[in-house]
Amino acid sequence: MNLLKLYSRDILGLSVVGFFILSVLGLIFGTIALFNYVSGDTVLATSNAQLAVSHIAFIIPALIIGHYINRPSWVATVEKLKFAREIK
Repeated sequence: MNLLKLYSRDILGLSVVGFFILSVLGLIFGTIALFNYVSGDTVLATSNAQLAVSHIAFIIPALIIGHYINRPSWVATVEKLKFAREIK
């Protein structure tokens, strides 16, 4: 694994974190939509529910990218590189 793949793996890892943050934001919007629906404000509840669905959909690419970057060969190579850097 060259340095380009190593850095691209790091960038993909950061994107996974961002996608999970957006998914959690979707759960927050869903909770707000539920509170708005219970209080009787259905227009605002519908708006927040649409935001929740659009943000919760970010969990799918996060899981796919997370599965892609955690291949055993990549993980072993990264561990070898970290060990080689510690020796120097």
